[in-house]
Amino acid sequence: MVNLVGEHGNIVQTRLRHGANLEKEMTQGVSKSLKEIYHRPLVEGLAGRVAANHPGFDVDTFVAEVVADFPSLELMARSRRIAEGLRAHLPEAFPDAVAILLAILGEDDGSGGVEGYDGFRHLPFLNFVGKYGLDHPDLALDALERMTLHFSAEFDIRPYILNHPQRTLPRLHAWARHEDWRLRRLASEGSRPRLPWGLRLKPFIDDPAACLEIIEPLCADPHPVVRRSVANHLNDVAKDHPARVVATARRWLEHGNEGTRWIVGHALRTLVKQGDPEALALLGFSRGEPPEAVAFTLTPSRVMLGGAVTFTATLCCREAATLSIDYVVHHPRQNGSLSPKVFKLARRRVVANEEIRLEKSHPMRLITTRRYYPGLHRIGLLVNGKAVCGGAFELMIPEHP
Repeated sequence: MVNLVGEHGNIVQTRLRHGANLEKEMTQGVSKSLKEIYHRPLVEGLAGRVAANHPGFDVDTFVAEVVADFPSLELMARSRRIAEGLRAHLPEAFPDAVAILLAILGEDDGSGGVEGYDGFRHLPFLNFVGKYGLDHPDLALDALERMTLHFSAEFDIRPYILNHPQRTLPRLHAWARHEDWRLRRLASEGSRPRLPWGLRLKPFIDDPAACLEIIEPLCADPHPVVRRSVANHLNDVAKDHPARVVATARRWLEHGNEGTRWIVGHALRTLVKQGDPEALALLGFSRGEPPEAVAFTLTPSRVMLGGAVTFTATLCCREAATLSIDYVVHHPRQNGSLSPKVFKLARRRVVANEEIRLEKSHPMRLITTRRYYPGLHRIGLLVNGKAVCGGAFELMIPEHP
């Protein structure tokens, strides 16, 4: 199953009424892109549910107008296009329109839409509230609170944080202490300063005090989905305020549990990759000189898109140490500059003069979050954030991959 939750967000399992099983199609390769989550059968099913609660809804026109724009739109843009179509065909008054959307949410299955694909059918409703409810902030926040039980409102709470902070921040604090894990997760994920695909929260980027206060009660949350969100939230903050995050992590560890330790370890991953000495020390990694590279090989030297490149490395550790070992792939951009992407490889404890051998095969396959360009790529090995060795290979891309 494709799972986009990870660093960010929830995703959907099956088509709606009138549709085949999308997850099965994607697994078998019938659907070539995640944007195909939104297709005509899904829009028809959604329109039918709206019409059942709003007899004046023009199903045929709505479907025709929305689907006509799909070929030029990607995943999130398709969801927003559905929301725009709803705006054009639902009652003009936001309270009346949102009441219809709330009425067709269906039963709460307790999942929060964080696995599979099924929850995406609700995202256009959240987009509708995020864009069209700003003149009714209290009603809109109530709607997002209900809708997030079906699919996370992390993207659509953000306009309210920016435009109505005095109303929204108290809600986030209350949700952070809510008994329902989905609302606790929304408090954390919705206030992340640099949420991928979401509006940047510049006030929190400039000064993280407010967002750190929101996630403070979540430092030992019992739910793994919430803990992952909190770790990603702290990792966001670390990109702009590393010392602030290290201090927060140190304080949390003094009184935390195993869940807290996992949060801290995941939250400091960017700082570890950068070789931040305080983050390394807090997690028990050595701060001295990295091991020496005895050997490094990279094969093959030319790789076709869809294939894989394999590297092996032998390192000699002169001193006993605890090592965080990563590797970085430098992808060329269209303008010729290189874009690094760091991947976790291993954690090792070594004794003095020990040699360790590492091997990794890295696939160069098409993914929805990266565009590949042909030419020279580089792979380097990082130990406690410091480069120790590396090599290069040429990526070849057929005209019609």
